[in-house]
Amino acid sequence: MTAEGYDDLVMQSLLLEEIGQSVIALDRGWRVTYWNRASERLYGYAAAEVRGRKITELSIIAGPDAAGREIADTLISGRTWSGEYWMRHRDGRRFPIHATVAPVRGTHPVPIAVVAVSKDISERKHAEALLRRMSALVESSGDAIIGADLDGTVTSWNAGAARMFGWRAAEALGRDHRLLTTRADKGFRKEVLAHLQTSGFATGVEARWKRKDGSTIDVSLTVSPVFDDDGQRVGGSVIARDITELKRLQSDADRERERLIAAQEIAHVGSVEFDYTTGRWWHSEEYMRLIGGAPDELPSKERILSVAHPDDRDLLGVVYRRLEAGEPYVEYEFRILSKTGAVRWLHARVRVFQTPDGSPSRLLVTIMDTTERKRAQEILEHQAFHDGLTGLPNRFLLAKVLQDLLDRRCPQVVIMFVDVDRFKLINDGIGHGAGDAVLIQLGARIRAAVRTADTVGRFGGDEFIVVCEDLSPGDAAAMAERIRSATREGFDLDGRRIYLNVSIGIAAAGQGDTAESLLSGADTAMYAAKTAGGDRTEIYDLEPANDPEPGKPVIPRLDLESDLRTALERGQMHLEYQPIIELADGNTTGFEALLRWVHPSHGMIPPSSFIPVAEETGLIVPIGAWVMTQALTQAQRWRESVPGMENLSIAVNISVRQLLDTGFLDIVHGALSDSGIAPDAVSLEITESVLMEQRQFPMDTLRELHAQGIRLSIDDFGTGYSSLSYLKWLFARVLKIDRTFIEELGTDPQGATLVELILGTARSYGLDVIAEGVETQAQLDELTRLGVPKAQGYFWHRPMPAADVPGWITVSWTGPAVSAAEMNTDT
Repeated sequence: MTAEGYDDLVMQSLLLEEIGQSVIALDRGWRVTYWNRASERLYGYAAAEVRGRKITELSIIAGPDAAGREIADTLISGRTWSGEYWMRHRDGRRFPIHATVAPVRGTHPVPIAVVAVSKDISERKHAEALLRRMSALVESSGDAIIGADLDGTVTSWNAGAARMFGWRAAEALGRDHRLLTTRADKGFRKEVLAHLQTSGFATGVEARWKRKDGSTIDVSLTVSPVFDDDGQRVGGSVIARDITELKRLQSDADRERERLIAAQEIAHVGSVEFDYTTGRWWHSEEYMRLIGGAPDELPSKERILSVAHPDDRDLLGVVYRRLEAGEPYVEYEFRILSKTGAVRWLHARVRVFQTPDGSPSRLLVTIMDTTERKRAQEILEHQAFHDGLTGLPNRFLLAKVLQDLLDRRCPQVVIMFVDVDRFKLINDGIGHGAGDAVLIQLGARIRAAVRTADTVGRFGGDEFIVVCEDLSPGDAAAMAERIRSATREGFDLDGRRIYLNVSIGIAAAGQGDTAESLLSGADTAMYAAKTAGGDRTEIYDLEPANDPEPGKPVIPRLDLESDLRTALERGQMHLEYQPIIELADGNTTGFEALLRWVHPSHGMIPPSSFIPVAEETGLIVPIGAWVMTQALTQAQRWRESVPGMENLSIAVNISVRQLLDTGFLDIVHGALSDSGIAPDAVSLEITESVLMEQRQFPMDTLRELHAQGIRLSIDDFGTGYSSLSYLKWLFARVLKIDRTFIEELGTDPQGATLVELILGTARSYGLDVIAEGVETQAQLDELTRLGVPKAQGYFWHRPMPAADVPGWITVSWTGPAVSAAEMNTDT
């Protein structure tokens, strides 16, 4: 090859460059003599890096040895090889190419023996695989899927069509649509074309089509247009579903209706039916009698709402929304007001029948008057849950009310255990009848001393319980003092004046409390008050979630809250940092900041104990502001002082309460300004399960954070069980896979499936992914295989003090930093 020939090669390479084709020239020793820019993009190596090196040294050939020998043999024989082959990018990623490898003949000053021209065909391969899967889906469908041109000539015929109508594809292709339609379907083609002309889509079209054996079946059709590459309609596609059995059942239902009417009149049950296909309503006379309507009046939602009790209209609204959302069965009770103002109870059942494709076909409503049964039930329930002497809720109802408040996570739930001091003297001195009279008056006085929303009940004997919500410890003590003051006033009994004192025990709910544990705590506190002499109040506020070490005392919740208020100013809090690892190269890309509280008397307090208290009291806002400033400032110091850490990121946990605080943006802006860190180096993490409990979000705050480049990370992802649409409008940038999914990797095959699903979700939304809680080599191997880009966990290091971070960054990691026995869950 002459110099002009080499110039021609370069010119042709530049031309191929425009269509993204790689051009590589090799000498007789398989050393690279030419490497164009498309080659740099395709394989990840710059021309300066590869020139003069053997092609085999670059590790970019990923195809089988046999294929490589075939290429070499072809070139040795002086022929050109062309075909598909697997190659490898510099980062290890494998991909298919189409290559033409040709020997260069002749004498020339430039040492070129082979020229290879190749192009990445990954997208084409993906499209081919997708086409094969789509074809398989069409063929495996139980429905008949038929294509036709604008003249009605059959152009495609799947296996479902062959099973449904009996004609093989070879028999049906090229035939007119009259192969299937009957005389009754004369207007079928016009009807379908009219749909396609107006809406481009037709569904629910019913027809009777014939089979090869001469029999006919009822079908429901979904028809959609087919367009060519220029957007011109060239035909249509029909999905046919056999509804013969459904039509038979509808016919049977019509015959049963007359018998149903007679039975309903006897049972005083009314019914309504609605046919979604025909839009036809039907109702029994008994139905209109029950709701007070005229016999010839049509049923309607407005009619029911007009006679419904005002307190039950919201319930009916919920029922209608559930039905509109596609729920197939709803059962409920509601009240109606008659023309005379009398209240009647109705029990209703609503069932929506569906076609095989899931669309509604028929609505059936039945109602029955249950007024008398309801009244009898209310009497029995009142007797079962109320004290027969005072009429107040009994211990069963009190426990139910209390547990309901706890289950709904109502704020600041408090109970009081009120017991009469030396009540036995009253019973023994003036008789049990007088004692009962005192208890009746005492219950009324306690009721008058508390708030309207509080629940007062008789627990048994001379013991009363007060259940409160949204009541601070200070307000609870003040309420207890009001109760004690009210009971000190004399009680009149047939001209005789009796004076009482009471002892009160108070228990405030903490994380993990149950009705039983709260009642036990208040009872213990009440006995402590009695032991101390009576006529006093004691507080017993145990926090079970502290989870103390064996032999270590539990910190009372009130003490915990009190000490938490001064923990920051007394320097008891500090941050620790856990590294986030890039799995491709093992480098540390960032750290997560974790808050720690070392109490002067109780030592290290777990975050699971004090963070909920900080949330409930609002202390999380000033504590969170301190964490934000400290973490961002420390991260920027490392970015500026530690070699190679210029792009280090920092993750800070935040709560919904912080996001809702009106000053949160100012706190973030202040921390960014004081630290000097770039906004895109900051990730704000919020737990998914907590996020899903919120009904409203400060969208302006989230939008502003996103606009500034700050990353929002969804922590513990996969535990929220909710619609994934929130990822978009929350401006999320990072998903952190919850440690519970990571624990299953290497042991449970489903664990990898769940991680793959999360990875797929992240890729769909363009999100980064970090795996949490990595503890073993097997878990790391699985994450690497699955393609998870980043991770953190004890496998690399526990959360460490800030002073230890530079040493961690500069020293190469050579093995797990923590033994399996030490691996406890960290918050």
